Amino acid sequence: MNKYNRLNITKEQMRYLKKKLKITKMEDIETTVLKDLKETFKELKDRRQKSKTHYKIWDIVCYVIFAQMSGAEDWEDIEEFINYHYDFFRKFLLMTGGVPNYQTIERVMSIIDSHELENMLVEFIKKITFNEKTETEILNIDGRVDCGSSRKETNYHGKTSPLNVLNVYSNNYGMCLASEMIEDKTNEITTIPSILERLNIKDTVITWDALNTQKKNVEIVKSKKGNYVVPVKKNHPNFNADLELYFNEKTQEEIIAGRSDSAYLKEMEKSHSCYITYEYFQTTDVKWYSGHKEWKGLNSFGMVKKTIERNKETIVEKRFYISSLFIDIELFSKSIRNHWSIENKLHWHLDFTFREDKNTTQNKKALMNLQLINKFCLGIFSRIKSFYKNKSLRRMKKIMGMDFEGILIKNICYLLLS
Repeated sequence: MNKYNRLNITKEQMRYLKKKLKITKMEDIETTVLKDLKETFKELKDRRQKSKTHYKIWDIVCYVIFAQMSGAEDWEDIEEFINYHYDFFRKFLLMTGGVPNYQTIERVMSIIDSHELENMLVEFIKKITFNEKTETEILNIDGRVDCGSSRKETNYHGKTSPLNVLNVYSNNYGMCLASEMIEDKTNEITTIPSILERLNIKDTVITWDALNTQKKNVEIVKSKKGNYVVPVKKNHPNFNADLELYFNEKTQEEIIAGRSDSAYLKEMEKSHSCYITYEYFQTTDVKWYSGHKEWKGLNSFGMVKKTIERNKETIVEKRFYISSLFIDIELFSKSIRNHWSIENKLHWHLDFTFREDKNTTQNKKALMNLQLINKFCLGIFSRIKSFYKNKSLRRMKKIMGMDFEGILIKNICYLLLS
């Protein structure tokens, strides 16, 4: 029992873990969770010829997950990781055929259906963790380019476009819920509908950048009983100009004074050597706009006024929004602020913590599936960060790599308690 006391786990938490996993001894936690993980991937469709199959597909996925958690940056790192931890993997995997080489690992990862893999990864985290947040879910949608996978045209090969992926980030779960590869010669606009169709967005708030503020995308959100808070910029020049004229100084004064169809919120913060003031304006006065019926579920207009004061210089920036929300200035402002979560809590960590821009894999399907596993690992690290006294995720990954087998049980317990 001392082993678990050192993890700062109380007796009450121990009883909870035993009940959750339906076990009698704490020593069975690791084996139970690892076998459950393996069973999760047994449902993956294996498109290889059975007569030529030496390695189980679920074994390969498990190898990659634990290697990526422990600091692997390319396929060769993964092969070395399996060799070093061979005895550990033998505890819960079949390991038929022995240890696959890095080329086999990449090849197997390239034949796995990405949607299938992603659904299993997301559902596994949801299954073993407890999400106690009850506030409205805000989902952020944005694209990311994997720069390392591109190639310039040479005498030996043509130009290769980088992997471009559209992601949906959940603020409640702190993880990526869905990803969609953006095909060459297309863009995010045409990919938004397909990724929305895969999700249950009922009663959630969807955010994206101005590029994707399109009537069709808004219509899909409302048809699936979701809400939206999305920006309008120069890609809709007339609409943007109309909103700018509407939110003039007089209108702002009326809203601040408490106009009945509107709401106002002011927040201030200090950032480095400057003071920043955010003013949020929201109004249900939308019928003045001649095209308001063309935007499905349009119930309010909004503006964010950002004032930056630095060295006696004042800079004012304004951004305009359309939304299906009625007056709810707290949720409206939170949706706008949280949109940057996808950049700060997902995309930045894929670059900095998992070094994805350094990965030069040209097989986009293999790279896409590797990225899905990195997002899964990132979701786990994000959920257990508080147990590590808020160490950086990159530091947590290094700690995992130093003593993978010794620290795994601790991370499993923390994840189950998160």
